[in-house]
Amino acid sequence: MKLETTVEKIKDAVSRVQKVSAKNLSLPILENVLLLAEKNTLTLRSTNLHVGVEVSVPVKIETEGTILVKLDVFASIVSGLSAEHKIKLEVVENTLLITTEKSSMNIKLFPHDDFPSLPRVEDANTFSLPVDILLEGVSSVVYAASSSDIKPEISSVYIYSENNEIVFVATDSFRLAEKRIPAGSVADFPGIIIPIKNIQECIKIFTGINGSVEVSLGQNQISLQAEDIYFTSRIVDGNYPDYKQIIPKDSKTSAVVLKDELIQSLRLVNVFSDKFNQVLMSVDKAGGSIHIHSRNTDVGENKTAVDAVVDGDNIESYLNHKYLTDAFSSLHGDSISFSFTEKNKPCIVRSVGDTSFFYLIMPMNR
Repeated sequence: MKLETTVEKIKDAVSRVQKVSAKNLSLPILENVLLLAEKNTLTLRSTNLHVGVEVSVPVKIETEGTILVKLDVFASIVSGLSAEHKIKLEVVENTLLITTEKSSMNIKLFPHDDFPSLPRVEDANTFSLPVDILLEGVSSVVYAASSSDIKPEISSVYIYSENNEIVFVATDSFRLAEKRIPAGSVADFPGIIIPIKNIQECIKIFTGINGSVEVSLGQNQISLQAEDIYFTSRIVDGNYPDYKQIIPKDSKTSAVVLKDELIQSLRLVNVFSDKFNQVLMSVDKAGGSIHIHSRNTDVGENKTAVDAVVDGDNIESYLNHKYLTDAFSSLHGDSISFSFTEKNKPCIVRSVGDTSFFYLIMPMNR
């Protein structure tokens, strides 16, 4: 193999494939990156068996070929080439010779025959989805997914289409986040359950990409392709919980607070909360406020009041304050509304004037 390209193009490709690589003691071959040079294109492939990615770069090829090198070594070299413009890659005996205007180095090659290929989805249901919708939707809910693998369905992000909207959902059974984004002419597609770790890697890889991504759905596999990037992941073969059943149909008490004031009050709460991150939120209609009470026997006690516009009866609920903090990045706007039905029923959190996102928090038992 012998080729020439720019450092900038190689850097971008390496940074994307590096996001799915991981130390693997049982399969050390996965710590490498495959470089395939053919038809004036250099394709870099990386996989951890759960997900895989290929990034293609236009190059000037003198000799085609396929090689396998240590990804962390190759990435360290490329990231250090800040001033150079051109880069040449050439196989010399059992090494890869890397040459720029100012540097020359070689690294060891490894046998590439056993490096995994990436699956192509057969008999696929294919549709296009704007990249910005995918990024916004997933980032709005992913923090609410379960971090445990015991129940694969909820340690995932659920994506489906409904009424010309793309709906993104995540839950860990203690809280739930849903984001709806108008999708215009995007065709209807069945629900997709993508493991949380896989979808997080997908988002990292496609960040900075414009336009649309072509999504292909198979029985147990999904692939996404945009520009010169091909990403594939397994999907969970199962049914997502019917989460709409737990959403309260009405509200007996609502309270609207300024987002910045709530954030400030929760910073104090964090100092005094117990190991369960539990706080007592009490809605006071007469006083026009929400009182937040936290207590830690090893630290002390804190009571903070936040001005609120209250409609309905006084009510109190024990909530996990870190769950609230997690959702702030998805709650756009200056004001946040809390809706309560009963003391031991879920609380709904929204941004005032924004119907595209809601956040449900289950109360904590004393």
